[in-house]
Formats: sequence, structure tokens, C-alpha cells
Amino acid sequence: MKIIFVCSGNTCRSPMAEAAFKKMLAEEGVKGVEVTSRGVVANVGADISENAKKALKEANIPFKKHTATQITTDDILKCDLVICMTERHKMRLGSLPKVFTLGQMTGCGDIVDPYGKDEATYRECLAELIAALKKLMPIIKRQLTL
Repeated sequence: MKIIFVCSGNTCRSPMAEAAFKKMLAEEGVKGVEVTSRGVVANVGADISENAKKALKEANIPFKKHTATQITTDDILKCDLVICMTERHKMRLGSLPKVFTLGQMTGCGDIVDPYGKDEATYRECLAELIAALKKLMPIIKRQLTL
């Protein structure tokens, strides 16, 4: 199964979701899930934001070198699930059967963009993401058994 997390610039929310979900999958021993992230208006080539790095490090969530990437039609065609941070992101991608918001899947609502805000805002955003991803995990596990 291939999952793509999507936000605006692919420097804050979606790479944090990618890193956090990869850690959760590893901790739970879930195999067969590839996780990446993209942006709908990506700052192509940019690294993950400094405050996102700090939030991930504080939460002991490992992450690799990141390069912001624009989502493409090919990305969508080649994945099983596109999970957007907000309804607006989903609307930009169109109404395809594999495109959802994280809020739709978990009941957690839109994940507010921390871009340009302070470290505390990034920590709060990461905490929201982790809470939502914990609710997403059983859904993904169930999909893997179908």
C-alpha cells in the first residue's frame, strides 16, 4: 500500500505526518506500507522547515533529508491513498475516490498550517497530527487485511 500525505508547501505538516506515521508503522511492526509526502503548491526543493525539524526531534521522531515536492497526477495514479491536511487541499486535487482529508478518515478535522509560526505552534501541530495518525492506524491495518 502506498500513502501520500499532502499539505500546501510540503515543508511542514505533510513531512511531519510522513515521519510520524513511518515511526508508528515501524513500532507496530506493520509491513507493506510506503509513506511519502507532497505539496499542492510545493516550494520545490526546499527542506523541511526548521521548526518542524525541532518538533520532530523533541518528539524523538526520526526523519531523513527532505526535499519539498509538488504532487503530480502520476503520484496520485501510483498510490493507494492520498491523505490531505485540509478540505482545501482535497478540493485542489479533485474528487477522486482515493483522495481524503485526514479529518474525514479520523474525525479530527483540518490540520491548521503552522507555517511561519513559533516552535510551540509546530509542537501543537505535531501533537494534533499524532493524535489523528493514531486513529488512522487501525484503518490502514484493516485495509491491509482486505
